[in-house]
Parts: sequence; structure tokens; C-alpha cells
Amino acid sequence: MGNRQPGGEELFACLRNDFGHDRFRPGQERAIRTLLGGRDVLYIQPTGAGKSLVYQVASQFLPGITLVVSPLIALMKDQADSLEAQGVEAGVIHSGQSARQIEESLASAREGETRILYVTPERLENPEFVAQFTAGEISLVAVDEAHCISEWGYDFRPAYLALPHSVERLGRPPVLALTATATPWVRQDIVERLDLRGPRVIVSGVDRPNLFFEVRTVRQEEEDFSVLRTLFQGEDERYPPDLAERLAGMMQGSGIIYTATTRAAEETAAWLREWGVEAGCYHGQLKKADRDRIQEAFMAGELRVIAATNAFGLGIDKPDVRFVIHRDVPASVEEYYQEAGRAGRDGEPARCVLIYRPADLGRAAFLGGSSRVAVEDLRKIRKALRSGAPITPADLRAATGLGKAKAARAIELLTAAGMLDTTGDSVRLRVEDFDPERISLECEERRKRYERSRLEMVRGYAELWECRRRYLLNYFGEETEFENCDWCDNDLRTDLAPEVTEPDAFQPGAQVRHREWGEGRVSSTEGDTLTVDFDTGERKVLSREVVEREGLLEVTAPPSAEDPSPEPPEPRTWLDAVRVGDHVTHSEYGSGEVTRVTDEGVTVLFEASGYHTLAKDVVMERGLLAPA
Repeated sequence: MGNRQPGGEELFACLRNDFGHDRFRPGQERAIRTLLGGRDVLYIQPTGAGKSLVYQVASQFLPGITLVVSPLIALMKDQADSLEAQGVEAGVIHSGQSARQIEESLASAREGETRILYVTPERLENPEFVAQFTAGEISLVAVDEAHCISEWGYDFRPAYLALPHSVERLGRPPVLALTATATPWVRQDIVERLDLRGPRVIVSGVDRPNLFFEVRTVRQEEEDFSVLRTLFQGEDERYPPDLAERLAGMMQGSGIIYTATTRAAEETAAWLREWGVEAGCYHGQLKKADRDRIQEAFMAGELRVIAATNAFGLGIDKPDVRFVIHRDVPASVEEYYQEAGRAGRDGEPARCVLIYRPADLGRAAFLGGSSRVAVEDLRKIRKALRSGAPITPADLRAATGLGKAKAARAIELLTAAGMLDTTGDSVRLRVEDFDPERISLECEERRKRYERSRLEMVRGYAELWECRRRYLLNYFGEETEFENCDWCDNDLRTDLAPEVTEPDAFQPGAQVRHREWGEGRVSSTEGDTLTVDFDTGERKVLSREVVEREGLLEVTAPPSAEDPSPEPPEPRTWLDAVRVGDHVTHSEYGSGEVTRVTDEGVTVLFEASGYHTLAKDVVMERGLLAPA
């Protein structure tokens, strides 16, 4: 029995009667009909916009089983429970079940009682499980969170790499790849790694026009307390009164506050409770029963706010989240947009706030970066395979001590170099021997540069003076016709150009002294910030409000009364040719790597002290940097 294309009325009747929707969202019907026609689809749609409805509706017109690959057991169970509440039977197979429960789920699917079956990617790595299906039993494979297969994705999952082989063993049914946020290069990586065949790529738009984006810049972590208190108490003078009132109203609803560490999550929840906010704390170190209890309380509205690490959120379908706050800088724009997108799924206005500390970019790089394959790792694999006998990836990891992600990348690297065969579910040497020193690791260096560039894009978003929505959409490859969206902080703030009623002490050219950073000179002022070039060579962007309130800067000499004539340009030096990735040494900060270059300065990630942005003219005048 083959697939059939339902008529328009029949398709809409299924949508309405089985799933409770009156109409399809953009791209959904086209994706469904493409799959029913036997063609692969890469479907990109914003979080909460109904990606799963594509395979759910399609499954009702397919003769066999729709197999859904999902990364989390909790996510699978939530989706299956939601379907059953609508009267659509769905099965779940996971590691927490007994052999009898798994067999019952399989039998129900084979008999047609269950059309949709959820499994983890690790389950499909098991050849015995895949072998249980006969040819033609699986009519569709839907891969949720498909960005997990991409080495450029922010949430790389090694088990996804085995999916193309598993799909072939299942008779190569059509494949649907689903993701909410994927840049153009991640989309291409998904297509190649999932081995999608002539796929129709459907991008329904990543814009979430109901989300209000804003950034609060702080210098020290201690300032988070006052920023959060201001947000929750609604004492905000940055916006016109009517907008400030609307934003304050959002803070009275349900919300999520993301932190990078368990300690910060617990600290944040404690602050909220002190302010009378019903708040819970969620992180991976809690017992599963405690995590489930906290999540259920949040979903039921018993807890208004959750302070959590990124262990919380995937698969959480709470439509009325009115705000998402990030206390720490995420490792990529994709990660930020995915997590911020958990706000406002009901289409109502919601608030997304990033608390930005430039010094935290180093920590974000560490937390978000992946360990890289080294020559020593290739030596371990060579040693484990020297006998010539095939070995499973699991046994190879046990023999080498490599983690899943690193082992998967090393196997892929050696296979591409012609050293390994990875047929079936085993790995073996394709050659008699190889020299690990002669294997190119350029792809690992490319990954390192890519991870660095992703963090620089986060910096660009946080330090932006223009429309934030436009920046986000352009990042994901969408052209925008507007300069300003009129629904982000940069477009609507009233305090960016404060009225000055008396002479400004911090005019460009003023000599200043900071109590920690020493002597410096104001190089420019813009809105509510001052840019100061310190004698160490560092260029610091400071909040005028914080400087004046805390008395951080002392003016030691006003600007020169005479406007000096422009000096002739400096002769070309090595600094004019410096590029991202170059290694340098600083007279005080030691060795580091250049991560950003502009006409006026360079940003360097120093091994000992993290990120520092240095003014080129000061660097050259004082001889502070030298090539390593």
C-alpha cells in the first residue's frame, strides 16, 4: 500500500478533527504534501510554531509507522501525552522501559494501533533494534532537533551521526529534518550529514515579532542583583512611560531566568523569594524526582519563575511565558535565540533580556566550546585498531577513553582521510597502518575558528546600537526591509541621548584616572557610554550612569583648548596586518590570540586574563603588543 495525497477538504478535516487546529501555519501544508509525495524535507520553523504538526498530520495518511527521533526522553513523553490527550495514539521507546514494555509498543505500532513511535537517536544505533522492522514498515523518519547532527550546531549530539546508516537499513523511507534555528551553513551541514536526497528546504521564517529584545550591560556580577530587582519592581526609566508600564506588566507573569552555573541559579531563586516572587531552582545536580516536581509546579502555575541552567527548557511547552532573562552570556546566537524563544509562544508580547558582562565572554567560550581532536587521540585509536579486527564505536571509546563527541569526530576525520571503514555498526582499519602525525587536523582548527566567530557574533549582538531584531534575522540569513523594528530597546529607549544641562566633564580628550585601571584618556562618548583608552593599552566602554553614581573616574585634566590638527598616518606596521587567529604577546597580560580586528583596535583572548580590547594607536605608541 503506497502513500496517498489527500484532498484539500480531507487534509483540513484531519487537522481540525484530530489535532484541533483551524488552519495550517505557513509552510506546514507544503511540507506535509512533499513528504506524502516521497521526498525529503528540511523544515525550519520558530520554536513553538508547530513543527511537530507536520509529521503528526502526515502520519495519518501513511501506510506504515512514522518513527520520530527525539533527543530527550522527557520531550518524547510530553509529545506523546499531548497527542493521546487529543485522541491520537503514540508510542514511546526509551531506556527506562522493560523489554516487555518495548515489545508492547512495537506490537501496537505494527498492528496499526499506533501510527507514531518516538525513539532516541541512541536507540537507532542499536542494530538489533533496527533489525526488528521489516522492509516497508517504516513510512517516515522524522528527526527532531536536527541541528544536533551538525558539527557547526550549538548542541552537537554524536548519536545523530549514525542516523543515515539506520535509515538505509529501515528501507530508506522519506526523512523529515526539523529545527527551529539554523544558519544557512548549519542547514547545509544537516542536509549533507543526514544524507537528505533532493530535499525541499522550507523556511517559514524565524522572526518572533511579539518578542521584545533588550540588553542590560553591567561590569561586575554583583550588579545583577540591582538589574533584576529593577526589572521585577518595574522601576525603569529607559523607556517612555506607556512602554515601561507594558514591560513591567510582562514581569508579573511566568518567566525563566537562565544562568551558566548551579550556584547562580540557586542565588537567583533566593533573591526572587526574598522579593516575594514564587520561584524555584532547576539544574542538573538535582535528583530527577525534584526536577520533575519543580517542572510540574512551573507548568501548573504554582511557581511563577524558574531560575535554571540550560538543563531546563527543551520540550517545555508552556505558552504563557512572559519573559526570559539570561544572567550570563550564551555561547552562540543560536543558543540564545532558542532559549529566548521559549517566551511568548501564545503570540502575546513577551520580554527577552540579556544581562551582558563583556568579561564573561571567556567563560562562555569555555562552557560552549567543544574539546578538539588532537594527534594523541588519533594515536589511541590507532593502537586500539592495530589488530585489524572490527570494533564497535562503544568498545573503541572504552579502549581509548575518549568521550562520545570527540570519538565520533575522530572516527569521521580518519574515515574521510581513508584510514578507517565504518560499515555497519563497527569500525576497522582500512589500511595496514597509518601515521597519526600525518593526518590533517585542519577541520579541527576550522571548528575552533568557527566557535570563536560564534562568540564574536554574540558580542556583536550585545554591544549593538542598532535594531536588535534586524541583527538576529540577518544572522539567520533572512533579509529585512526595515531599519528599525520599533520593538527592541535600541529602537525605543529614551535615555540614549540624555540632555546635558551643564558642561560635560567627560568630553573627548579629557585625562582621567580610574581607581583600578589607572590613568587614561576619554576617546569618545556616545549616548550613555564613555570610551576610555587607558595607559595599559586597554580600551574600556563604561556606563556613564555607573561612572557618575560610583565615582569611578576622576578628571585629572580637561581636554586641550586647541583642537590639534590631524597627524599624518602612521607608517604601516605589523599591527596593520594582524588577523583573527594570530598569536600575540602583551607586556602585562602575556600571550593570547586575536579574536577581533577593527580599524581602531584589536580584541585579544589572553590565556591568563581573558578578553581585552586594545586601541591600536595606544598599542603602537607604547609598544604593548608584539607578534608571538
